Amino acid sequence: MTIELPPLSLDDPALYRIYAQGRFSPDWLDMLSGEWTIADTPTNRTEATILVGQVLDQAALLGVLMQLYNMGLPLLSIECLTFDAGSDYRIAKS
Repeated sequence: MTIELPPLSLDDPALYRIYAQGRFSPDWLDMLSGEWTIADTPTNRTEATILVGQVLDQAALLGVLMQLYNMGLPLLSIECLTFDAGSDYRIAKS
Protein backbone atom coordinates (compact mmCIF):
# COMPACT_ATOMS: atom_id res chain seq x y z
CA MET A 1 0.00 0.00 0.00
CA THR A 2 1.26 3.46 -0.91
CA ILE A 3 0.17 6.57 0.94
CA GLU A 4 0.52 9.79 -0.99
CA LEU A 5 1.08 12.87 1.12
CA PRO A 6 1.63 16.44 0.02
CA PRO A 7 5.23 17.53 0.46
CA LEU A 8 6.23 18.88 3.87
CA SER A 9 9.26 21.15 3.99
CA LEU A 10 11.45 21.89 6.98
CA ASP A 11 10.00 25.41 7.12
CA ASP A 12 6.28 24.54 7.14
CA PRO A 13 4.12 24.97 10.26
CA ALA A 14 2.49 21.74 11.39
CA LEU A 15 0.32 20.23 14.09
CA TYR A 16 1.78 17.24 15.98
CA ARG A 17 0.67 14.62 18.48
CA ILE A 18 3.42 13.43 20.82
CA TYR A 19 3.10 10.47 23.18
CA ALA A 20 5.61 10.73 26.01
CA GLN A 21 6.22 8.34 28.87
CA GLY A 22 5.67 10.03 32.21
CA ARG A 23 3.33 12.66 33.58
CA PHE A 24 3.53 16.11 32.05
CA SER A 25 2.26 18.89 34.31
CA PRO A 26 0.11 21.63 32.72
CA ASP A 27 2.45 24.11 34.44
CA TRP A 28 5.23 22.97 32.09
CA LEU A 29 3.43 23.87 28.83
CA ASP A 30 5.02 27.34 28.74
CA MET A 31 8.45 25.71 28.48
CA LEU A 32 7.63 24.27 25.04
CA SER A 33 8.04 26.19 21.79
CA GLY A 34 4.75 26.76 19.97
CA GLU A 35 1.21 26.27 21.22
CA TRP A 36 0.63 23.01 23.11
CA THR A 37 -2.10 21.36 25.12
CA ILE A 38 -2.29 18.13 27.07
CA ALA A 39 -4.77 16.12 25.03
CA ASP A 40 -5.00 13.12 27.31
CA THR A 41 -3.30 11.08 29.98
CA PRO A 42 -4.23 7.56 28.91
CA THR A 43 -4.77 4.95 31.59
CA ASN A 44 -3.83 2.04 29.32
CA ARG A 45 -0.19 3.17 29.18
CA THR A 46 1.79 3.37 32.37
CA GLU A 47 2.38 7.01 33.17
CA ALA A 48 2.00 8.38 29.63
CA THR A 49 0.92 11.80 28.37
CA ILE A 50 -0.40 12.88 24.98
CA LEU A 51 0.59 16.38 23.88
CA VAL A 52 -0.93 18.08 20.84
CA GLY A 53 0.64 21.22 19.52
CA GLN A 54 1.58 23.49 16.69
CA VAL A 55 5.12 24.43 15.80
CA LEU A 56 6.33 26.94 13.25
CA ASP A 57 8.81 24.57 11.59
CA GLN A 58 10.90 21.44 12.06
CA ALA A 59 13.55 23.34 14.07
CA ALA A 60 10.87 24.29 16.63
CA LEU A 61 9.73 20.65 16.77
CA LEU A 62 13.29 19.56 17.53
CA GLY A 63 13.38 22.14 20.34
CA VAL A 64 10.23 20.63 21.85
CA LEU A 65 11.65 17.12 21.59
CA MET A 66 14.89 18.26 23.23
CA GLN A 67 12.92 19.88 26.06
CA LEU A 68 11.02 16.64 26.67
CA TYR A 69 14.34 14.78 26.67
CA ASN A 70 15.80 17.25 29.18
CA MET A 71 12.74 16.72 31.39
CA GLY A 72 13.38 12.97 31.37
CA LEU A 73 10.23 12.08 29.39
CA PRO A 74 11.00 9.29 26.87
CA LEU A 75 9.20 9.60 23.53
CA LEU A 76 6.78 6.82 22.62
CA SER A 77 5.59 8.24 19.29
CA ILE A 78 5.30 11.42 17.24
CA GLU A 79 2.65 11.98 14.57
CA CYS A 80 2.21 14.85 12.15
CA LEU A 81 -1.54 15.48 12.21
CA THR A 82 -1.85 18.20 9.61
CA PHE A 83 0.16 20.80 7.79
CA ASP A 84 -0.27 23.28 5.02
CA ALA A 85 2.52 25.48 3.70
CA GLY A 86 1.67 29.05 4.52
CA SER A 87 -1.11 28.17 6.96
CA ASP A 88 -1.24 29.18 10.57
CA TYR A 89 -2.78 26.52 12.81
CA ARG A 90 -4.24 27.41 16.18
CA ILE A 91 -5.08 25.26 19.16
CA ALA A 92 -8.03 26.14 21.36
CA LYS A 93 -6.75 26.16 24.93
CA SER A 94 -9.20 25.14 27.61
